[in-house]
Amino acid sequence: MWVLAVTSWIAVVIAGSALTWLAINRAGDQVSSAADAEATQPVVVGTVDAPPSARPSRKQTADPTAKPSPSATSTRTAAPAPTPPPTPRVAPSRPRTTAPSRSETRTWTGAAGFVTVSCTGSVARLQAASPNDGWSVERGDEAGDHVEVKFERDGVEVQVQALCLGGIPQFRAETGGDRSGESPGS
Repeated sequence: MWVLAVTSWIAVVIAGSALTWLAINRAGDQVSSAADAEATQPVVVGTVDAPPSARPSRKQTADPTAKPSPSATSTRTAAPAPTPPPTPRVAPSRPRTTAPSRSETRTWTGAAGFVTVSCTGSVARLQAASPNDGWSVERGDEAGDHVEVKFERDGVEVQVQALCLGGIPQFRAETGGDRSGESPGS
């Protein structure tokens, strides 16, 4: 009999512990879900007044010298409407005053290889540089007010520079220090 009582008591303690653990686990899941949902909510920067149509209307105070109209049957006045709490104010976004700059891309092609440059306004950016067979390529300045690429083969150097003029890449190539001419790109 004593063994049955102890076994029953252990069963009750185990069942109670399991139920307590389940309740705590579910409460933790709900708190975690609420915290996750709260973390994804946007941050409110300030408050905005309610639009005029949403504001409660205020009755003008009655003129104490005015006489009541004969059709009025009640002398009761309405209690003033409670003032609603202020609504959240969101900071207004500023409109863009300038249109985003357009990007133009051009490619210089020569016996040494090719160079592709894009311009956004006056900023040049190297997009690609590839040597032809037998040539090697060395990239210099890849972004900024100009781009430089140097091709080499058997002691011959071809240096290609690109500038952005009017938002369009303009190339200049020099071979062995001599100007081989300017190419507007294609």
